[in-house]
Amino acid sequence: MRSALRLLAMTIAVGIAPGGVAAPPEPAVLFDGAVDYAPVPAADTTAGFQFSLLAAIDPALPTATGQNGQMLSLFGREDLIAASSDDYRATRCAPAPATGPALDAIAERARNTSIVIINESHERSEHRGFSAEVAARLRPLGYTVLAMEALDNSGVAAPLRHRAPFLREPALPYFSNEDGFYLGESGFGRFGRIAKRLGYRLLPYEAGSPPSARPMTREQSIAFREAEQARTLAAFIAVNPSVKLLVHVGYSHAGEVPMPDGTVWMAARLKQQTGIDPLTISQTTCRGGGDATRLAVLPADEPAGRFDLVVDHPTARFERGRPVWRRDLGDQWVDVPAMRPFTGWRVIEARLAGEPVTAVPMDTVAVRPGEDVALLLPPGRYTLRAIDVPARPAGDPPLRTG
Repeated sequence: MRSALRLLAMTIAVGIAPGGVAAPPEPAVLFDGAVDYAPVPAADTTAGFQFSLLAAIDPALPTATGQNGQMLSLFGREDLIAASSDDYRATRCAPAPATGPALDAIAERARNTSIVIINESHERSEHRGFSAEVAARLRPLGYTVLAMEALDNSGVAAPLRHRAPFLREPALPYFSNEDGFYLGESGFGRFGRIAKRLGYRLLPYEAGSPPSARPMTREQSIAFREAEQARTLAAFIAVNPSVKLLVHVGYSHAGEVPMPDGTVWMAARLKQQTGIDPLTISQTTCRGGGDATRLAVLPADEPAGRFDLVVDHPTARFERGRPVWRRDLGDQWVDVPAMRPFTGWRVIEARLAGEPVTAVPMDTVAVRPGEDVALLLPPGRYTLRAIDVPARPAGDPPLRTG
């Protein structure tokens, strides 16, 4: 059972406030008031930049080329990229022999270390849902810190008022738009809500800009970033030697052995610097191997020991433009209310009633004229906001914002 996400849905349904007071349960999804039509966010904000990238995607020909895949996923439209993205292409990984449920195996192996590193595809929200389940299973084992590559690390040394909201106001029950670029995706937002409810301390560790303005080769840029990420995490562990740490990364950063081409990813560097053998988990190596999430054997063309465990998720399925895995965990299909006509993209955001527009929505979906696309929400009370984003060619000037 995917307990963490069901617990989040139940908590929302009964209206648990930050102070722990429960309101009568909501049996369905309810909307407070009319739809709020809002302008595109200001260009100098994280959300504004995200909307400018969406505007550059042709609604008639959306594909996963370049950064488009990550943007369409962030705006709730993984269905539009699944056919063209390698991150959705089924592989032929063999199932791991007699390991039992993946979450059970992860929890058992996590007892033997103090660092667990799990990766994700930036195009598959299901990976964030699974990472949230891992976080829930590890919390009773003494894991108390969640380090996330996606958390904004640019203002850690700045005065408190200039830091990201997750550092400035750690008691907030949600992620804010300015907490990190990828965190605006609703699945990431729900991961954050679960981690906060579980009592995790959030730790940013992303690398900053290189000290020199001289151009770097791709190899130099990767080496700098991996070294800085590992150094930051190792420094934290040195000051907190008894801490148990869950690290959520993208793609190859979880690799714990040097690659044949000489690349040494973050996990391998962290292992070298701390002397701690982490439990490394890949969600990006295998996919589509069965009807349920399972563990798979590391493919023979991968360096031996690159990841300790390989999680193989089923082939993604979509209905009404949305991922079915969320419905299977308790979300409800919710019709988008009738609205005024539009062209290009329209982004619909659903937030819990009472939360500000700076909170990452419980669901976000970009729709095109005439589409039958649903919202996916657990029972509760919500407010809706609609933002029209006229499509523009990639070379055009940024959108004017209000």
